[in-house]
Amino acid sequence: MAPPGVPTMAEPAGRARAPRINPELLPAAVVLACAVLLIVASTLLNPGSSFVPQLDAVLVTSIFLVVASFGQGLTILLGGIDLSIGVVVGLAAIMVSTLTNGSNAAILWVVPATLGFAAFIGLVNGLGVALARVPPFIMTLASGISFYGVGLAFTTGLAQRPVAPGLVALMNARVAGVPIPVLILLGFVIIATIFQNGTSDGRKLYALGSSPGAARVLGLPIAGLNILVYTLSGLCAGISGILLAGYSSAATIDIGDPLLLPTIAAVVIGGARVVGGRGIYLGTFAGALFLSALETIITVLNLSQGVRDIIEGAIIVFALLLQSERWRVARG
Repeated sequence: MAPPGVPTMAEPAGRARAPRINPELLPAAVVLACAVLLIVASTLLNPGSSFVPQLDAVLVTSIFLVVASFGQGLTILLGGIDLSIGVVVGLAAIMVSTLTNGSNAAILWVVPATLGFAAFIGLVNGLGVALARVPPFIMTLASGISFYGVGLAFTTGLAQRPVAPGLVALMNARVAGVPIPVLILLGFVIIATIFQNGTSDGRKLYALGSSPGAARVLGLPIAGLNILVYTLSGLCAGISGILLAGYSSAATIDIGDPLLLPTIAAVVIGGARVVGGRGIYLGTFAGALFLSALETIITVLNLSQGVRDIIEGAIIVFALLLQSERWRVARG
């Protein structure tokens, strides 16, 4: 085989083959461009604001969705779904709020304990899906309801307790004029992109999502990969819950509920195939940023929660229709 760019007998001399561009980048780029346009629109709708502060605000408020959507995207990559994410976010937020109770000294053990509990919920989901063969929809919904009941039993009658000042300060601090949450977001996006699209485990996930039968023939650890994905989803939801508690300075057990539908929407909008095997994290990130910018405009226009849900649902349906048409054309 001739090296890339060198003409072959099938190619006329002087006409080197153009480098291939990953087709997954196109929907990500389009959605990212739309997100930027929405941020510009929100700037125009909000008198006295400018683009950079508005961009900072959208990035800061998008971090919870960006982090949680990574785990959701991994489950969808395998053809599954995680409906417990909203519950895990809320449990992590209420756990870090209750256990720190306004004390920075407790952060060192509360944060790891909270992340461990969130990952444990994900592990339970993974074991149910991989070993008990329970459909992901049912397994994650059932575990979410069960753990919500556990959390409600432990928090009933308790007053809302303040989050450790250190976490609150972290979500409001800046380094060289850049909000720390934005730096955390950028670091997370880099790590998540490398894991999903640049590691052997990531490639195994794509192989499993594309063809479970072929993955089984190749000897891929199907059960292990499913357990890994759902555990990571729980862990990401836990991280999101901790950050959300610090941003809000307090927490309630249902604080993560509004994040569930957007995590699915972000993945679908970013170009992922809902039956698995396709999608990159940059697309999910672009989708999360788009939804956060849209949320900003909805807030500026003072629209009701019902209207917000209708808009998000319509966006998911539209993205699915576009995805279906794209795959129909690709098949010829």
